[in-house]
Amino acid sequence: MKISFINFRRILSAGVQASLIMMIVLLATSGVVAQYYNDTRTAVILPNKTETQRPVDGAVSTDTKTFCSDDNYFYISSSTAGRKVNHDYSAYLQFSLASIPEGAIIDTVDLLIYLKNVKNTSSVFEQGVNLYELSAARNNQVINIADASSIALSLVAKTDTAQAIHLRPDITNAATWVSERKGNFYCMLAAEEAETYRYYTERSNYMSRQPKLLVSYHMPFSQVRKKSWPQYKYDAQHTAMLGWQSNAIATGFKLNNVFSPVDANYIKSDPLLNDDKLVMAYQASGSTWSRLRTLSQQGNLLAETTTDVIGLVKYGPIADRKSNIYCIGGSTGGTLNVLNPDNLQVMFTKQLENNAQATAPPVIGFDGCIYVSTDKGFYAYTPQPECKLKWSYTLVTNRFGTAALNEAEQIVYVYDGANGKIVALNSADGSLKWDANIGGTFTTDIPVPSVKNDRLCVTNNQRKGNRFYIMNANNGRIIDSVTTGIDNIISQPVIGTDKVFIINNGRLEAYALSDGTKQSTAAITGLNPASALVMDANDNVYVLNTEAGKQSLTMVAPGATTFPAIPISDASGYLTGNRLIIAPNGSLFTGNDNHLYSILPTGFNVKNDITIPFDNASDFKSEYLYRSEGMIRVSGKTLMTNQNVVIHAGKGIGFQPGFRVQAEATLSCRSGF
Repeated sequence: MKISFINFRRILSAGVQASLIMMIVLLATSGVVAQYYNDTRTAVILPNKTETQRPVDGAVSTDTKTFCSDDNYFYISSSTAGRKVNHDYSAYLQFSLASIPEGAIIDTVDLLIYLKNVKNTSSVFEQGVNLYELSAARNNQVINIADASSIALSLVAKTDTAQAIHLRPDITNAATWVSERKGNFYCMLAAEEAETYRYYTERSNYMSRQPKLLVSYHMPFSQVRKKSWPQYKYDAQHTAMLGWQSNAIATGFKLNNVFSPVDANYIKSDPLLNDDKLVMAYQASGSTWSRLRTLSQQGNLLAETTTDVIGLVKYGPIADRKSNIYCIGGSTGGTLNVLNPDNLQVMFTKQLENNAQATAPPVIGFDGCIYVSTDKGFYAYTPQPECKLKWSYTLVTNRFGTAALNEAEQIVYVYDGANGKIVALNSADGSLKWDANIGGTFTTDIPVPSVKNDRLCVTNNQRKGNRFYIMNANNGRIIDSVTTGIDNIISQPVIGTDKVFIINNGRLEAYALSDGTKQSTAAITGLNPASALVMDANDNVYVLNTEAGKQSLTMVAPGATTFPAIPISDASGYLTGNRLIIAPNGSLFTGNDNHLYSILPTGFNVKNDITIPFDNASDFKSEYLYRSEGMIRVSGKTLMTNQNVVIHAGKGIGFQPGFRVQAEATLSCRSGF
């Protein structure tokens, strides 16, 4: 449960006060619950240990022993003595299940192994690989599986060197599958046939063919959350849309200076909104010159730490679904650092393989997998703290931008700046699904794709360009494109519920995601294509003009004829990058190296008192911002476990008897302007 009150002046009845005090006490003891999705997700888990259980000396022929001598592979081989089968060589694998969220319901488990070669190439027999689950770690013991029962079987032919071998056990007790295994999956692989097969391990220097455990899962309804975790543009799909709706829109805005460095100090990053707190990289003029800082939305300092141990923050901060903070550090961008969100202390540091240097902000999936573009290739890592390189995608010239994931996170999309292509990769093993040449090569400022509803949207430049594409995200086919004869008049896209918006030659345009047909939009002109765009789930688009002398924020609502705007004339330096974010409470944040601003509403188009839920509904809408300039009366209903609600009233909030907030729900209240 999470409850917060801002500028709360309304006098409540003693009973309601007592209830709220009790709920706040519960908040202090229960903590903040992680944010979950309820669609199916797949975790890719690499082994903590892969080893071959070998026979005693003299048990096998010299040529078999020689074939099975390289410990960079594992081996499966059996022999027969009469009717007895001797499992001469079998494999032990151990996987941590720590990346599976607590409470996950397991749908499928798939162990993938990859064949290197076979000893007897003239054999016509297949090897039937059996999967045996163990209840504990092997710990160098000899495991006798003669009387054990296999939980999965896959037939492997000597020609199966170009594909994965799948071992898929049946799932029982799906809701408790992870907890019953106490965080680890232990298994043996063996065969009955008198054949000798060699398989890849994580030591084989062939990352895409190392063994892996694919666990598909979904979350129970009581733990569902629709809130994204902070990324380059809100989410791992880079839609730039906050998925919250509201019953009212702002009619005006005011500017508030949240933070301004002094002297030679300056802000080094876009602000990160993480669990309702602002996090930024900050460069000071003193001896501890490189820092991270956490502020409240009102500008109060909550945490600060020096980052000299990790060097300059080159990319980030961003966060994962558990609110852990990530940044790429070092003057060359060669170190991945993970920090505690409460005190900003370093929890984990990893040097990128092959002395690689990051070339764009990383992206983090729901399962915690980390995707980093580097000068040595595009790298995919398993979740921290293991953070193993699960695969890399390399070209002759490696020049990639920030990646995007589809909603199911089974496909990774990245712009290949050296060849002018969008590349789609399998997130499990890095194999190429498709690529599409859309022209335009880049050394820096490489375009970032945005993805939603099986559609990929991209402008042919990172800030503004002259071509915009809507593509089928499953096969790379171009569904529609907008092409102009004038350079730099098309903005980056922002994707709403079922439409994508761009600025084209000063006008806001919308296109249907389904087929690319042009949609009607508000008739506004004079917009700057270099603007940063964000939107909410009501399709209200917020346009931050970064042009010198014209710096301002404008809100464009569907069908509007007037457009609330506010100038930002006192900013020292240009408003830069993607430094525009919108919070669930309707506040916006922007800035540059010298200022961090909040932009707050000064009024709403709903003026009268209202009672929520609307129409005496049985429950509240989730991911919903209830707003009115008048008073908001909250009915005696229950805010359910899986709901997130914000209430902002101009004249106060009244809670009627019977109002309850269940544990793990989120409620934030604000009164006044």
